[in-house]
Amino acid sequence: MKKITLILLGCSFLMSCGKNNEEQMLYDYEQNNVKALNFDLKDLDFKIGNIDKVSDITAKDSLQFLKKELSNFWIKDAEQSLIDTLSFKYIKSVLTENISHQDTLQKLYQEAVLTAIRIDDYSYKYESEGKRDKAIDEMFSNKETLGKVEKIEKRYNELSKNPSSILSTKYKANYSVKNPLLGNAIQTFDKIFYTNIEQTKFIKEEAVK
Repeated sequence: MKKITLILLGCSFLMSCGKNNEEQMLYDYEQNNVKALNFDLKDLDFKIGNIDKVSDITAKDSLQFLKKELSNFWIKDAEQSLIDTLSFKYIKSVLTENISHQDTLQKLYQEAVLTAIRIDDYSYKYESEGKRDKAIDEMFSNKETLGKVEKIEKRYNELSKNPSSILSTKYKANYSVKNPLLGNAIQTFDKIFYTNIEQTKFIKEEAVK
């Protein structure tokens, strides 16, 4: 009986000394960071002060972010009323119309270039080439923007199917570590971390504002 009791106490001690899920995710995240500098976290006196859950990031939160990202293609720092009402369909229609317009212009200017060559008017040729090239640049710029909008729309439609689903969890953490590049001075950090959708690791960090 005494032997069994000692074993149970030993197991309890090991469990109390282990890391919980959040602490392990933070350790693994920082280990990957220092490994890139050829260091090992266990040699840097890594200590976690605290790590607290702030909030879950849902698909609904991301839907609002994607609509704001869409509005940036129309106007920077748009008011919320515009963000709420601006549609993917409208932005795509405007871009498609602009692409068609610039395509027509570049063809007309190309005809002007050929005409200028035929009549040996090289001043008109160079002027027409400049306008043609500008139209082509704007056409391809609008095509690139249209591709980005369509990509955002696809993600938006996917998230809309289950807006309550959790995509990530936000944590606030405080920890300290020795910095060998500063003579092993102890540095303390306060950061925000975000998990992956499976809640198995941290994939992003940002400074505490």
